[in-house]
Amino acid sequence: MRLSISCLLFSLCCFFEIFGQAVALPTDFRQHNLTQFNSSLFSPTFSLEANRPRSVSLWSRWQWQTVDGTPTTVFANYTQNIDSLSALGVGFFQHNTGVLLNTGGLLNYAFAITGERSKLIFGANVLLFSQKLADEGILGSQQMIPLGLIDNDFIAEFTPALEFQINRFSIALAVENALNFNFSDSERTDLDREFTAIVSNTFPILLFGKESSLKPVVYLHTVPDNDTQLGLNTVLNHPNFWIQGGYNSFYGASGGAGITLFKKFSLGALAEFGVDESLSDRDPSIEVVLSYFFGRQKFKEKEPTEEGPEEEVDLNTETEKEAQLQEERLREQARQDSIGAAKQAQLTAARKKRQLDSIAAIEKEALLRKKQRLDSIAGAKSKEEVTLEPNEKYQEVAKVDGLVPGFYLIANVFGTKEYFEKFMKSLFAKGLEPKSFYRDVNGYNYVYLKRYSTIEGARKARDSNFNGRYRDALWIFRVRGN
Repeated sequence: MRLSISCLLFSLCCFFEIFGQAVALPTDFRQHNLTQFNSSLFSPTFSLEANRPRSVSLWSRWQWQTVDGTPTTVFANYTQNIDSLSALGVGFFQHNTGVLLNTGGLLNYAFAITGERSKLIFGANVLLFSQKLADEGILGSQQMIPLGLIDNDFIAEFTPALEFQINRFSIALAVENALNFNFSDSERTDLDREFTAIVSNTFPILLFGKESSLKPVVYLHTVPDNDTQLGLNTVLNHPNFWIQGGYNSFYGASGGAGITLFKKFSLGALAEFGVDESLSDRDPSIEVVLSYFFGRQKFKEKEPTEEGPEEEVDLNTETEKEAQLQEERLREQARQDSIGAAKQAQLTAARKKRQLDSIAAIEKEALLRKKQRLDSIAGAKSKEEVTLEPNEKYQEVAKVDGLVPGFYLIANVFGTKEYFEKFMKSLFAKGLEPKSFYRDVNGYNYVYLKRYSTIEGARKARDSNFNGRYRDALWIFRVRGN
């Protein structure tokens, strides 16, 4: 895609114009259809979300079905979250335009700064690759190009990007070849920059009973010495499949589809048909993508309070021995209450009826308290002991007034009433039935989607994004009830 000596590109263009042997391709990676997998090649900021971090993907494109390798593009990439707001990727690529062959690696990094409803994402790609002629046979016997211009080069390129999101709308800008250096010549290469502006919006929909999305993407891509490319991509994404269609002003119209198996493995293909007059005699271009998703990453976070992070709850504070001692104390207290009530019955005859009524009331209340406490202790003893998973966000308390013991799937926590009410309205608008409770200890409102009796049930709902109905982070809040 890149060559430090511009004379070579000029000479090759003249060669093709004179002999009419091939259609000259732009110098880009032809990455315009990458909006779901390996999309960090389209924009470095996409690795944080669109790439499904902690996944490995392979993408290959055969231009005009020339599977013999001329011209083709292959990109294999692994993306890993560092934390909930940053991601790192590493990849290998080979890009062949039929004239130049680039082979090397890519390092990607992206991080986000979040607001109440907005997000600012910074990203960058660093490419290190060797560059040479794809086929020296194109020089012919006339030796039109000096041999000194076809030496292999080793080049480094830097591509920064910036993306702004508000709710589900985003706008991004990437600058390919913003900085570069040719290690073979020990100097910067004199190549023009490529600019890509991308605007998109994600529309949530319910499809076949599962939460899905429709995402249109409009982009503008400048290529040196070529017409500016204007394009549109639209992806209908379902947990089990996706359908994609698009148009690029140079490459033409495209359509493709794919499936996702076991929520882990994805396989898809796309065909692109040239509509430009110079491409009318060409066969369709073919793209194939394979991806494996390793699963959601969990990051350990502490719940905020007005005075700073709240201390984590010790999960082993209620031991079996302590529960037995508490049960014995309750029984002794109930016995003492009964003795005291019996002594009251031995008072004077004039007060006998009143005292007997009082004794009955006291005994009834004492027995009720005893039963409630014993049931609470028995319930605590029968509850499973929770062993935290690595980096699992989890909190446990003895009780919260008005709450039934169990495992609550928390969606968000608010200290401001205005934001709390807006968030509840947004969940109802999505068809969910959220509930909430208030804790006096920290003055926060907790919004939860559902209460579960077991940790397994709560974890299953959390890891499945509440059966695909809620895409943002969830964590578990347990009320022991004792």
